[in-house]
Amino acid sequence: MSLLSRHTSLALPALVASLLALGACTAGHPPAPPLPALQKAPDLTTADAAFVQKLNDMNVTQIALAKAAQTHAARSDIATLGATIEKDLTGNQDKLAKLVAPHAITLATKHSPEDQKIIDRMQHLYGAAFDRSYIRYLSRNQTGMKPVIETEIATSKNTDLAKLATDTKTMLAAYTAQLR
Repeated sequence: MSLLSRHTSLALPALVASLLALGACTAGHPPAPPLPALQKAPDLTTADAAFVQKLNDMNVTQIALAKAAQTHAARSDIATLGATIEKDLTGNQDKLAKLVAPHAITLATKHSPEDQKIIDRMQHLYGAAFDRSYIRYLSRNQTGMKPVIETEIATSKNTDLAKLATDTKTMLAAYTAQLR
């Protein structure tokens, strides 16, 4: 064995061992950046809270009347509209509940005494009498809610609530158009 190959064979394991040892030493990873702050739910003003309660009352009452329309209406289009209103406003109610969940607002699940009287009276009507009363109620309800909804759309700083108000206004207009 030549001197050069003996020297290479002795130096090679030492070189490999030192390279492996240095390869295990790596620079540490930089620390992770801090997490972004959690998004705070947009504040609700007292006007927003009042609108939420009015919208909730309207939803709960119209859902109850829409259920009655499906079985009490003489016209099939009113019964079909009742099913649509029930589905749409139940979804609307779910969105409203999610929207107010971070705030200290409790949505009523029972009808107001005035609304309960309307529901009780209409549940005793059938056929054409129910149809007339239901159409009249929906027209009056939209007429009463329209300025409330428009005010909320114009003044609310909560974009989610304003969008919900816009969607509700569109739904109510579509229901009224279907009844004509």
